[in-house]
Amino acid sequence: MKFRYRVAAVGVSLTLGCAGAVGAATPASASAPGDSANTPFSCGTWRYERGSNGHGASITCHGSSFTAYVICHQPDGYLYLRFGHRARSGGTSTAWCDLNAEVSDAGGFPVV
Repeated sequence: MKFRYRVAAVGVSLTLGCAGAVGAATPASASAPGDSANTPFSCGTWRYERGSNGHGASITCHGSSFTAYVICHQPDGYLYLRFGHRARSGGTSTAWCDLNAEVSDAGGFPVV
C-alpha cells in the first residue's frame, strides 16, 4: 500500500470519525418531537458519474443532511479527497475528481 493512499485513507477515517463524534455529542433534548434526528443514517450505493470536466460519484442518503466524498486516483499514483455539496436527507450529493483522475472510492457522511 503506497504512502499517499494510507494518508488519504487515514484522512477519510478521521473525517468520518469526527462527523460521527459531533453527531453523537448532540444532546437528546436538542431534537424536537417528531424530528428525524433519531432516524438512522444510511446511504445507497454510490454511482459513477462522467462529465466534461472529469469523473465523480453521486450518492443518496437518508436520516440527516450529508455531504458526498470521493477518493480520486491520478495516473501517477497520487490520491486525494474531494467533497461534494451539502444535501438534505433523501437528496443526492455529487463530488468530482479532476479530468485525468478516476474514482477509487466514494460515500457520504452526515453533517450536523
